[in-house]
Amino acid sequence: MSLIDSIIDTSTKLFESQGIKDVKMDDISSALGISKRTLYETIQSRDELIQLCCQKFVKELRSKFESILNKDYSSTFERILSLNELFIRHVRNTHKSFLEEIKKSAHCEKKKENKDLQFEYFERLLREGQKAKDGHEPEIDPGLNPEIMSRLLVSQLKAMAQDPMFDYSKMSYFDTFSTSWRIFMRGIATDYGRKVIDAWIADKRQ
Repeated sequence: MSLIDSIIDTSTKLFESQGIKDVKMDDISSALGISKRTLYETIQSRDELIQLCCQKFVKELRSKFESILNKDYSSTFERILSLNELFIRHVRNTHKSFLEEIKKSAHCEKKKENKDLQFEYFERLLREGQKAKDGHEPEIDPGLNPEIMSRLLVSQLKAMAQDPMFDYSKMSYFDTFSTSWRIFMRGIATDYGRKVIDAWIADKRQ
């Protein structure tokens, strides 16, 4: 790994865990075992470094999302569930200030419509679930707006990940997550989709 790649990798991890404001250039050079002078000879400014870290973070997150979309699942609901789990881990494990920096950075990869990454992927999956597949009826009600559904789903996931009401030292993280997922998905599911959900629940209980 080149020096600049090491700097970006280490800085991204520090920003993710501690936030933008609490990580100084001295902290980064110390973590890398290099002088601050060497750091500035490689990276022109702190702002440039933050932008490069945003790019790296979004690129890796997009790659993880794409791997879920490309993986073979038995149903759209299972694919959405996997994406939900990834998204919640992403929100819970990343410092709020770094998430905010990623959102506002013009250098981060975004669609022209200015949609956040999670909306883009959830909307794709919801549209997929609204289509008949392999001789089965759609899993998701075709009459519902997938863009609205994706935003409702993401807002719900953010609440679970960030609201102190959800104290995971006192309640099961999986139970909370699966309960929320089941309630939301049942509300948008067709009769066939609810059968798919019931089958998933029965499988998890075994």
